[in-house]
Amino acid sequence: MEHDNSLGGAFNKETGELNTDKLHEHFKNLKGIKESKMNILLMGYTGSGKSSLINALFGKEIAKAGVGKPITQHLEKYIDEQKGLILWDTKGIEGKDYHDTMQSIKKEMEDSFKTLDEKEAIDVAYLCVKETSGRIQERERVIKLH
Repeated sequence: MEHDNSLGGAFNKETGELNTDKLHEHFKNLKGIKESKMNILLMGYTGSGKSSLINALFGKEIAKAGVGKPITQHLEKYIDEQKGLILWDTKGIEGKDYHDTMQSIKKEMEDSFKTLDEKEAIDVAYLCVKETSGRIQERERVIKLH
């Protein structure tokens, strides 16, 4: 089993599994580093579990999860100061309005970052894919933000 150490060994590259207990522990260990904040952008289609992942990482329900129903309509920011964690939840990326949604996400990010200091810029973006779907959709293969 090969683990990615950038997340404290919580992500298994072979299986694609994320161990939230290990991730929680990793963020607890980072707590002592006051300047360190991890900014993570979460993208994916409606129902892929973006809001549920936020709730799991924060250990409480702070993001509304709609179980397949679109809830998040704009870029939303969730902060856990103790863990040094900032998660950005996006609107679900659907096939029928893929281009418009991606442009909207890009514009909202650009507008938000104009007012942010350098330490609050996005460090990494994750594409959430519902594991039970059994396959990766074409729209998930071509997601680009540049």
